[in-house]
Amino acid sequence: MGNTKSYYNGLGNYTDLLGTIFEFYPEGVACKDSQLRYINANPEYYRIFSIKTPENLLARSENPALSAENIKLINDADNEIKNSIHSLSYVINDRGKILSITSSPVTVNDKFTGIISSVKDITQEENIKTEFVNRHFKQISTEKQLQAQRETFVASIGHDLKNPTIAQIRSLELLLKGVFGKLSGEQSELLEMILDSCRYMNGMLSSLLTTYRNYGGAVKLNFTEFSLTELLNECVSEMMYVARDKSLVIKTKTNDSTMVYADRVQIKRVIMNLLSNAIKYAYKNTDLNLSIFGDGEIIHFEFENRSPYIPEERRKSIFARYVSYAGVHRELGIGLGLYASKKIIESHNGKIYVKSFKDDKNIFGFQIPIKQKSGQIKEVLL
Repeated sequence: MGNTKSYYNGLGNYTDLLGTIFEFYPEGVACKDSQLRYINANPEYYRIFSIKTPENLLARSENPALSAENIKLINDADNEIKNSIHSLSYVINDRGKILSITSSPVTVNDKFTGIISSVKDITQEENIKTEFVNRHFKQISTEKQLQAQRETFVASIGHDLKNPTIAQIRSLELLLKGVFGKLSGEQSELLEMILDSCRYMNGMLSSLLTTYRNYGGAVKLNFTEFSLTELLNECVSEMMYVARDKSLVIKTKTNDSTMVYADRVQIKRVIMNLLSNAIKYAYKNTDLNLSIFGDGEIIHFEFENRSPYIPEERRKSIFARYVSYAGVHRELGIGLGLYASKKIIESHNGKIYVKSFKDDKNIFGFQIPIKQKSGQIKEVLL
């Protein structure tokens, strides 16, 4: 369609080969003269715009197949190219068809003589992109909704648990004050331990509620200096009667100085998780050895018990989320305790580990810096 050869001759005696390339170029190509009037177009250009004959296009300054809005947009672009002698690339959406247009000036002896425009129909490509993006955002929206539901559920459960916990604390405090009668020394000791556990639970629930209300699941860490030995004794005191029920003897060994700079509440959470785990799986009538030692920069904490051997494949995944081997022991477990412990220790720039030996000796331990370096992590996403 069109007199391609004569146009190329007008621009400077282009060869027949270039004319052939123009004729069979896979994208639509149109040529305009210095007055911005159409003087030629290849077959693909006519096909894109459903123009039946060259007479409907040539010698015109407007493409009759386009809307008035897009005609003005293209005219403005052509005038800018003519004035600036620079190429322009843009996209138009005309009656459901998305077109990518690149227009370049043609000059002879530095004089503007016309414009060549390349047009590609990218409707299908853009529809595929749009479909992908919509599907992707729909998935993100669904995930956000599920996350919001999970957070609401956790916050609701935490709130519902706080009320009975506070009631227990108040009741225990009244009992210890002797409001309902005098207690023996052993009774007072037991109630004090139960009260400490309830207060610990209340603190954890408060932390949980604050986390999901303010931080979207990220626990804000509160670094303070405290004695790891004192914290260990506090945890052992709370778990003493649980260990006694299995006839376990808890033995502790610590350094003279076990001061650390860390989040006391979260480190207690780790110790309680590991201590509970060690008691739960330990054989009856055995020793549970707890040791704290350091080298001046790193402090180590280890729990050693006598319990079933842990194969290597289990050790590799034991700190993963929702991994629990409680079912092997016919107990209920959701596999979050060790996972949370790992995240907390890592947030302190530390490391948590497990060792298992064929003689049924198992060691769970963690190590953290005694002092945190500048720029330490201030929160942990559990």
